[in-house]
Amino acid sequence: MKNSQKILSTVMLAILTFSAVNYASAHHSFAMFDRATEEVISGEVVRWAFNSPHVALYIRDDAGTVFAFEGAAPPRMIESTPSMTGYTFQPGDRVTIVQCPLRDGRNGGAVGLVLKDDIWYDPSDGGCGADRDAWEDWYAKGYMSKKEAMDAGEEMP
Repeated sequence: MKNSQKILSTVMLAILTFSAVNYASAHHSFAMFDRATEEVISGEVVRWAFNSPHVALYIRDDAGTVFAFEGAAPPRMIESTPSMTGYTFQPGDRVTIVQCPLRDGRNGGAVGLVLKDDIWYDPSDGGCGADRDAWEDWYAKGYMSKKEAMDAGEEMP
């Protein structure tokens, strides 16, 4: 009897372990974002949700379309330079976002960088690996996508 309880306990532990691993890997998938595409979008902040496990930044572009962007967890942002809090982006703030769009075409994606008041913020979590040094240069030159910069012969810093 003790042997069958031991086997059952081992089997149950294995099932729980593999379930947790499967959940964790699914949760950290960036498959829904087109990470090869980095584009610029500007607009007005509608909402900045500084929540765990991921923040969300909602903006309305000049045409009135609302976009939703996912970023990292709040602890990473508090420790980043410049630091971000739940008050960094307020409704009505004008921002420019470097983002990796959703593959399915919905309005939104993974946030890479956010430019507000000439300050570059990095709330990304890996869903969009936009390079701050490159984008500071490219944006100043007027590029609105990584493809546009690469097609013009720009290099990664």
